[in-house]
Amino acid sequence: MHIAAVLKRKGTEIITANPDDRIDAVARKLAHHKIGAVLVMRDDGRPAGILSERDIVRAVAADGASALERPVGELMTRDLVTGSPADTVSQIMGVMTQRRIRHLPILEDGELVGLVSIGDIVKARLDDAELEVESLRGYVAGMG
Repeated sequence: MHIAAVLKRKGTEIITANPDDRIDAVARKLAHHKIGAVLVMRDDGRPAGILSERDIVRAVAADGASALERPVGELMTRDLVTGSPADTVSQIMGVMTQRRIRHLPILEDGELVGLVSIGDIVKARLDDAELEVESLRGYVAGMG
């Protein structure tokens, strides 16, 4: 299965933030949307970075509650690892596992088209496995 199919199923809505947004506002946005990361966007519409729950937890652990008053641009991960709609679920899972990341922006021709989480990837793998099981059951039932 390709990532394009995952995006088609889950939708392409992407929750974003600006580099000058405060961390506390973005933390509320994460909680409201029940998500683990936001893409941080430049004024020109290109991704500047990503901010995850982990980034916020690390900052609060290091600096206390004052970290929540800082701008997103100070805490976000700037070195984005990205994928493509043409990548397979297995390829993206490998990248996420190797890089120890839970969220991956998906770009097509340099344009942001979606964001997948490790949960999306696990769900896609489970769906594939269920289809395979049903197919095998049908095959075995047809042999009897």
